[in-house]
Amino acid sequence: MIINVRYRAHLAELTKTGAETMETVGNKIAIVKDVLRHIKKSFGPEAEKNAKSMIITVNGHSILHLDHYKTQLREGDEVSFMPICGGG
Repeated sequence: MIINVRYRAHLAELTKTGAETMETVGNKIAIVKDVLRHIKKSFGPEAEKNAKSMIITVNGHSILHLDHYKTQLREGDEVSFMPICGGG
């Protein structure tokens, strides 16, 4: 199963890429937490910490409105990490 991952802002700098595809092993059901583990393993704990501080979406929907880090991922889903922006 292939999942598309998009990195923005400081996380893109830490990973040295704006996007990548991630393949899950076998038929294992992937969840958002698996993507965070991949980030930590591939890019280090600072990248994982940065990712957790961002708005995480799956196909444009915040995981806060889904099943948080346990949100299940399916073939072709896009997980995006976006910075929190404030305005006034």
